[in-house]
This record gives sequence, structure tokens and C-alpha cells, in this order.
Amino acid sequence: MKLKKQNILIIKHGAFGDLIQSDGIFRTIKRCYSNANLILLTSSSYKNLMLLSPYIDKVIVDNRVKFWNLRKIFQLIHKIDNLHFSHVFDLQNSQRTLLYKALVTSPTWITTKRKDHPISGLQGLADMLNDCGIPFNKILKPNITWMAKDISLLLKKRNIIGPYIVLIPGSSKKHKEKRWPYYKELAEKLIKEDFKVVSILGPDELDLENSIPGHKFKNLDLIDVAGIIKKSIFVIGNDSGPSHIASCLRKPGIALFGPTTSATKSELARKPFQILESENLKDLTVSRVRRLIKKLI
Repeated sequence: MKLKKQNILIIKHGAFGDLIQSDGIFRTIKRCYSNANLILLTSSSYKNLMLLSPYIDKVIVDNRVKFWNLRKIFQLIHKIDNLHFSHVFDLQNSQRTLLYKALVTSPTWITTKRKDHPISGLQGLADMLNDCGIPFNKILKPNITWMAKDISLLLKKRNIIGPYIVLIPGSSKKHKEKRWPYYKELAEKLIKEDFKVVSILGPDELDLENSIPGHKFKNLDLIDVAGIIKKSIFVIGNDSGPSHIASCLRKPGIALFGPTTSATKSELARKPFQILESENLKDLTVSRVRRLIKKLI
């Protein structure tokens, strides 16, 4: 008699970097519950992407409506209850998910100890699995090669042949202070040294399009961004989503950090991808960045 698969819920709303860094956690849970359907509760912006993951069987959208919108919240709780989850792995551990825990009909609810770790810190998630009986040495690291689309034709259309370096000069519109201001000068220097330079620009940094020399790609899907990064020989970026992609793909590269974010808490450093910090991004010179590229490339 064939056993019915159990359903397991994983909650991870975002942000994007935290979500893809949790790839190793998803793989570990899938390996430990190989006969289960893994269902991810996340934001609608990540639904199509996460359906590509070989570890996620289904996605439930939760766009985190205001707490006073009780009708929507109870609709979501009803949907969760109807799937009869055996376990809930709450990787978000927020005030919202604590509310969900109080409302959902009691499956085994597993989450991190908020007092001991940042809400979405990978170390906290690893400790959570360890507390469930999964030894640290069995917890897998992120590997998002599944996310990288084959972009050979895209490169061919742009006549980008041979090795190239990727620049990720932007950041979200809300955090322009995270942008290192010298990508133009760095691109000029690299091109003069016969490197091909490819810049990836999102919707919030199209104002940079005309200022940086070299090849440019605008408004790409995340799977195209991952594909371009995967085929590159080196990546230089800010504290941004594409830098997390480079880190999780284990590309040689550097993320440039100013004082606005904790580089340690970002958990972006993942060899051979490194972080270069400065108290003031304006003081981080092109020569210093170029020397580090030369050392690492």
C-alpha cells in the first residue's frame, strides 16, 4: 500500500537575499522528509522563481496584508488548515508568523529562538534544524545553480564572446546610499586592461545606464541575472539582491559595503565571494578595489 505524502509548510516571505540564502535549508528539509510535499509560504513576487526550485513542490502566496484585514488573514489560515500540515518550519519568525501559529490548528511548529539570533540569520536557522535532531554537518549550504538560465544566446546576440566581468552598480531606490560611486571609473579601467565588462541594471538604477561604459543589460528576470552571473569570471556589486545571487552561486567576487548595513549579518561572504567594507563608500578608491580584483581573479 502506497503511503500518502505528508505536507510540510515552510514560511519565508523574504527579503530576496534571505530567501535564496535559505536554499540549503530547503534542501536539508527535503532530504530529511523525502516523502513529503514541501510547500512554501512567501510573497507573490517570488512565486514563479521559487516554483523553479527542485525542493519546493508548491507555493502559497502571502502578501502580508495589514493586521486589521481579518477577512484576508482568516482566508489564509483556512487555506493552511485545509492542507493538514504535519510540520511548519517558520524561517521568518516574525510577529506575523507568531500570530499565524496562534491561529493555525496545531501542527508541529518549528522556529528559531529570536532572542539568540537575528530573525532570518542562517546561523539561527541552522541551530533550529540542529535542535530538531539534524546535526550541523548534515545541514547543506545554498547552491542555486537551478536558478541560472542558459543565457548563451543572449550573450551571442550582444556579441559578448569570451570571459567577462559583471558589475552590479545599483541598489534599491530606497537605499541609494548603498551604491559605491565609482563604477564608471572602474569600468573604464577594466576595459582599458582588455576585460569585457557587463553591467546589470534593475528598474531602480536605469539612471546609471549612460554613465557606465561596456555592455549593459536592463530589467532582466532573476533567472537571466543568475545566468549572466554564473557564466562570468568575476562579480563586483553592492549590498543588493544580485550580489546575493553571486555569493550563493559561489562566484569569485566582491560586495562593497558602507556603514549602513552589517556585512556580518548580511552573511554574503561565502568563499570565493568576499566583502570589502569602508566607513565611507566615497573613500573606497578604484585603485583599492582594482588591487583586490587582481588578487582574486
